[in-house]
Amino acid sequence: MPQDSKKTTLAPKRKLSKRGVETEQKFFSAANEAFWAHGFAGSKISQIVEMEGLSVGSFYHLFADKTDLLERAADQILSDFHKTFDKMDLSRAANDDVFTMLYRLTYSGRLLIARHRGIYRATAELAQNDFSSFGPMQTIAPTIVEAVQAVLPEYAGQLPENRKTADAAFAVQLIAMSAMQTELGMGPLYPKELHAYSRVIARAACGVLRYSGQTEKPMVVIDRAKSS
Repeated sequence: MPQDSKKTTLAPKRKLSKRGVETEQKFFSAANEAFWAHGFAGSKISQIVEMEGLSVGSFYHLFADKTDLLERAADQILSDFHKTFDKMDLSRAANDDVFTMLYRLTYSGRLLIARHRGIYRATAELAQNDFSSFGPMQTIAPTIVEAVQAVLPEYAGQLPENRKTADAAFAVQLIAMSAMQTELGMGPLYPKELHAYSRVIARAACGVLRYSGQTEKPMVVIDRAKSS
């Protein structure tokens, strides 16, 4: 992420006590709320501190500045992603068809972004001038692409034999960008209800892969509890 012009050195990353970890989490939660309400530039450290009833001293004990806080919060998003994605089964045995697999990705991805939408808003704001502002979150889409490419051979017969390898990347990019932009309020014409939204986006991703099977409903039950 771009460095704050007033920033000198980052607060050293060190092993925190249980209380320190709890305080850090409170700051991440407050930053998520503040950045969602005011954006990165519009949020002040004093606002973040006040939201959780913490002190300025405790902030600077943990973080060098607001940019450092955002970078560390982005690291937490990556951790949350792996916690969810590592348990996700994209195999044909678990999903039956390509549509259900893509639906699962869409549904879970939207939930992930919703949990951290303030951090996403802040990074998206900075990324307008420098895409590297997405920091570790840039690795999320490639990780999903690799996993999708690995399981697509299991769906033989549901996809054309002459499909291109890059199609999987295009489908995942469509899902990821649609989820982020919509959660940030830039997809007002999409369905508001999560399942309906997931169906629309998964159908579009199916088109990218040239899948021609059913797209009416997922073949397995996908609920919030199992996707968060």
